[in-house]
Amino acid sequence: MHLFMARTLTFILLLLSSLLLSPATGDEAAAIEELALLSFKSSLLSHGGSLLTSWNKSSHHCTWQGVVCSHHQDKVVKLLLLSSNLSGIISPSLGNLSFLKILDLNGNHLSGEIPPELGRLSRLRWMNLSSNFLQGKIPVAIGAYMY
Repeated sequence: MHLFMARTLTFILLLLSSLLLSPATGDEAAAIEELALLSFKSSLLSHGGSLLTSWNKSSHHCTWQGVVCSHHQDKVVKLLLLSSNLSGIISPSLGNLSFLKILDLNGNHLSGEIPPELGRLSRLRWMNLSSNFLQGKIPVAIGAYMY
């Protein structure tokens, strides 16, 4: 039984590393974005009432409330969840939204630290995390691309 679990875990790790190291196709990129958003949702203790009920696999993530995608590539370019009564932490998975330009989580009840993974967002131009209960320092990498 332990050998089976070890082989299964090894297979999963190899699969994940191959997905992360190889360029993503359109479908793979969409799946990565969807998983990043669902991971963010799962890190929340409160989903803002009915705000995030549309966030499920029954519809494309570009139709979810608060998610704005580019018109021609279907890539998440804005996450606008300001004053949405969200509580919990900011999931590091948001760092996988590689086309994100605007992140607005202002006016919620988010706590914890700002994940350093947000520093991977090279297209991020505007971020508002004010009026939350965040602690610690802003990771240096986050400002590297903003102007």
